[in-house]
Amino acid sequence: MRLSAFASVKLTIALMTLIAVSILVGAWCPQESQVGFQKVVETFGKENAGYLRQWGITDLFHTPFFLGLIGLLTVNMIACSVQRVFPKARLMKQKMPFLGEKEIGKFPVAKDMTLRTDADVAFKELVEALKKQQYSVEIQGNKLTAEWGKIARLAATITHIGLLSLLAGVTITSWTGFNGFKPVPIGGYLNFAESEHSKLWIGKLPSWRVRVDDTRRENYASGDPKQWYSNLSVVDKDGKVLQKQEISVNNPLSYGGVDVYQSSWGLDAIEVAFNGRATQLPLRQMGGTHAAFMQLDENTTMIFSLRGQEKPVRVFAKIPEWQQPKMLAEIPAGYAANFGEVQIAYVKAIPVTGLQYKSDPGLPLTYVAFGIIMIGVMLAAIPHRQVWAVATAADSIDGSATCKLLIAGSSKKAKSDFERKLEKMAERIKQKFGSIEAESNLVQAEEAEESKNNEEKKAEVEISAASNG
Repeated sequence: MRLSAFASVKLTIALMTLIAVSILVGAWCPQESQVGFQKVVETFGKENAGYLRQWGITDLFHTPFFLGLIGLLTVNMIACSVQRVFPKARLMKQKMPFLGEKEIGKFPVAKDMTLRTDADVAFKELVEALKKQQYSVEIQGNKLTAEWGKIARLAATITHIGLLSLLAGVTITSWTGFNGFKPVPIGGYLNFAESEHSKLWIGKLPSWRVRVDDTRRENYASGDPKQWYSNLSVVDKDGKVLQKQEISVNNPLSYGGVDVYQSSWGLDAIEVAFNGRATQLPLRQMGGTHAAFMQLDENTTMIFSLRGQEKPVRVFAKIPEWQQPKMLAEIPAGYAANFGEVQIAYVKAIPVTGLQYKSDPGLPLTYVAFGIIMIGVMLAAIPHRQVWAVATAADSIDGSATCKLLIAGSSKKAKSDFERKLEKMAERIKQKFGSIEAESNLVQAEEAEESKNNEEKKAEVEISAASNG
């Protein structure tokens, strides 16, 4: 198959449409690699979440379908660039052709002047005026070409280089990057064995781990969460600490090409002691509170309710005969309460920090790509302007030096501004040397004025004669 088959604008539009739709679907459905599968279950329910995972929607950006779209778009962009865009860069070496009076006169924007000076002098004045406006001027005998903003011809080429670099960065990340989310309690470890990555993956996972040394939540006066913090240690396979850092939202830990973010925070369990024997009870979030349940017998359930890490635990009991659980005691951390022969001590709440991590090897290239694209867009805004001129000697009525100067030009953008500047340039040259057209127009105006005066005098004489008669 020839490369030209992929250099289709229709194919580009179709691929970009599919990619845009895929991104919208990925934004609609929580991605496992970012928030974990439990978030998908909470959003859509267990059964629907299972279907979404089966169809690949919960990890859409790592599916062969999405990677295939990116690959096809890359081939399409390369084909378009090679066949249509990059060859235009050769125009930078192409010089403007020198034109004669006949060709220049056909331009929509043209100025034809007959000046009272030598052709060489008028030509020199035009060259200086063009150079003041930063034009690049070429002269061949009595002909002239001038160009401004030629670098704008590279806009499409540079933009396509940026787009290809962007696709390369995305491809590198897709094939070698990874990411994921994991809730980790204090003293627990974040490893990367369950990382999410593409099905076609050639990367390597780190051998080091991240240990959670401590985590806490900072609240507003109202009790609403203000900020989450976690103290992390990077530990190698031998247990050696390689780096320590406190992270918070928007302040990640970066090590070995992996960024670890503070993504969420919650309470994982409470530690209580029954007659001195400590045990941990897992907590379930129920609205603004967390609750742990302990089945004492087939009819009696003990409930431990906690509203915050620093709050006391409230102990309830529930039996089928009661419509609502009954509160038995409220125990602050470090204290105990007696229930008959059993003493229950509330030791502490055990928080869990949600850590999101990602490795994006293509990110530096992506940043460079955006910079290149911005340069290409800025170059596209530059108007490319071209000017042609020819100066020839003209016949003089009174024997003085006379020449004919013909100027024309074109501009791809800001045409009105270009025409206005060309008009001002021509007017300044006319004012400096004087033009036959201006003198002729002045003579014609004076003759017309004199003729008008004569007609008025004649009319006055006729009126006077009629009155006397």
